[in-house]
Amino acid sequence: MPSNKRYRIFSTKAVDQSLITMAAEQNIDIEAKGFISIQPLITDNLKQRIHQLFQEKATVIFTSANAVDALHGHYLHPDSPGWNVYCLEGATQQALKRTDIRHRITGTAANAASLAAEIINNNEKGPLVFFCGNKRRDELPDLLQQHNITVEELVVYETTATPALTGQDYDGVLFLSPSAVESFFSVNSLPPHTVCFSIGPTTARALQEHTNNKIISSASPALDQLVQTTILYFNNIN
Repeated sequence: MPSNKRYRIFSTKAVDQSLITMAAEQNIDIEAKGFISIQPLITDNLKQRIHQLFQEKATVIFTSANAVDALHGHYLHPDSPGWNVYCLEGATQQALKRTDIRHRITGTAANAASLAAEIINNNEKGPLVFFCGNKRRDELPDLLQQHNITVEELVVYETTATPALTGQDYDGVLFLSPSAVESFFSVNSLPPHTVCFSIGPTTARALQEHTNNKIISSASPALDQLVQTTILYFNNIN
C-alpha cells in the first residue's frame, strides 16, 4: 500500500488465522466474532430417510457448507452408488471434497438462483433432494417449482442468531450469510463510512434491507475470496 494507514475490519464469522495474517501484512486488521450458531438436526426420521437415499443414485442439492457438514461422518455407506450433486461454488464445493459422501458434481454456480438455472437447463425432471437449513432462502426451490421440478427438502441443520454489540468503529464489515446480516443489525448500526463486504448477491440483498452503506460483493462465495476483495478495495482507495 502506498499509505501507512491501517484499516480495521470486522468479520461476522470466524476467520482462519492464515487469512488474518495475510491481511495484516497488507495493513488490514481483522477482528471476528460469529453472529450465528449452526447446529445439525440429526433426528431418527432424518437418519432413516438419508440411509434410504444412500442406497439410491439420487440427485441432490447443497447450497451451504453447513448442510454438507451436517451429513459428514454420520451416514457413511461404502456400497452407496453415489449421488449426483448440484452445489454452490466456494465453501460448499470445498466441503464436499472433504466429505465421506460418495458423489459426482453435476453442476455448480455462484449463487442459488444461478444453480437453479443450471438444474433447469440440464432438463432435470426430479425428484431432487435439497439438503438445507431451517432458514433457507426461497430462490432455488421457488424457481424449480415454477418449472415443475419436484424437490424434497430435508432440513439438516438449524441457524440461531447470536447477536452482540461490536462497540467499535470499523472501516469495513464482512458478511457471509443473510442470517448473519439479520443478527448483526438486530443490535448494531453502522456509520456512513463503513463499507459492507458481502460473500454474494443473496447476502448483498439482505444488506440492502438494513443499510444504505456501500456494499461490495466478492467474485465467488468463499471466505478467502471475500478477504481478498477487501484487501483489493482498500489497496485501491489510496
